[in-house]
Amino acid sequence: MKKLIVILLIACMTFAGAALAENSGLPAYAYPGEDPIEAAVTACIVEKGKDYLLEDGAVTIPAPVILKTVFQDDTHALVYGNFWVMNYTAKDHVLACISGGEYPGIMTLEKKGEGWEAVALEIAGDGDDYPKDIQRFADGDAELENAYFHTQSVFEEPLKGIRTRFIRDYVNANGLDITAYQDYGWDAIPLTDTIVGRIEDGSYILRIPVQENEAGEWVADDMSQDDSIVKLAYARLENGAYEVRYDPVGDGEMAVAIRHFNGIACDQAHTFDLLVKDGKIQEVTGGSYTASPSDEELAVYCVGEWREQETQFTQMTIGTNDEGLLTAEIISPMSHGAYLFRMTLHYDCELNAFMYDDGAVYELPITDGEETALGEPTQQNLGGRLLLLTDENDQFLLSWYNQLTPDEPEIVFCQMNEEETVN
Repeated sequence: MKKLIVILLIACMTFAGAALAENSGLPAYAYPGEDPIEAAVTACIVEKGKDYLLEDGAVTIPAPVILKTVFQDDTHALVYGNFWVMNYTAKDHVLACISGGEYPGIMTLEKKGEGWEAVALEIAGDGDDYPKDIQRFADGDAELENAYFHTQSVFEEPLKGIRTRFIRDYVNANGLDITAYQDYGWDAIPLTDTIVGRIEDGSYILRIPVQENEAGEWVADDMSQDDSIVKLAYARLENGAYEVRYDPVGDGEMAVAIRHFNGIACDQAHTFDLLVKDGKIQEVTGGSYTASPSDEELAVYCVGEWREQETQFTQMTIGTNDEGLLTAEIISPMSHGAYLFRMTLHYDCELNAFMYDDGAVYELPITDGEETALGEPTQQNLGGRLLLLTDENDQFLLSWYNQLTPDEPEIVFCQMNEEETVN
């Protein structure tokens, strides 16, 4: 049996931290998240990066694949995982990996105040000892043993996704102009959902990575209102990114937004709050992101019985058509216009609503319960928005706004079953 490898970490933390602080290039890594276990694990393995070549100006970024955490008591925990760590240098908006390695093993954590701290790390040996130690770590747990052996490739999940997340969080936390990372001899991997912002000479510059042949269009607020304290200096596609610059024109606080339109609807929205003081943008907060919700998230709103007051009753159903788009059908009785309209729904993140595309209205004849075939539609190319709002009693209201009369709702529905609402 291989001798247990136990590495005490307290002494090496101070040494490695000082070494990183001397680098004059990329900022040292600091965990930006809120998971106390992950924070302790990353603090440990970042220091292990010194085992590999660390060029001047490089940064060590962890990629811990945590497989299982066992709390022995209130102050001690064992973390099973493959604790990867890699070093990078920056070149042309890309983090290039220059070295790194894995530490499959078991990390011992101890509660220190409000947080946790790694006090020991046992890792697998090399060669024939590697699989033997993995089996010993798993201690008969076949699923855990198998999971260990699926953490060895940086090009496969789960390691690929974890590595990308940690790099993306590092880039965002430090406001770096980085859009991808790359291993030697391989294509660069874009940080596809990363927006990087920085303050430069009192202006705010945003870079949004754009994939080749990406559908849709990015649009930045032009801030042309009379009371705007910033103005849009430019918004352009450049070097594989949509770059936006806002210049200060007055003091105060103001929000700006960058949206992506795919077809007629907005499917991404990013907002930023800018603080302008002494003629310079000095602080930026925000960066919120909105995307199209899934069918499951929409189902609670879009299937069921709806009524307003006691004068109308309407049935609305939603489904997916052959092209994968959401389609809706709303039927209203004679007491409220007697019509049915069908449409394709596109989520509009700008207005927290759906947009109707190419819908049609049909008259519904009185049939005494017998089904009757519909005639020709009375109106085609129906356009409008479906807004989900709440009233003074926090009841959800579903209102349809015709494209021709956007300020006043043409139909208002109120959700009847409070248990189906989403907080």
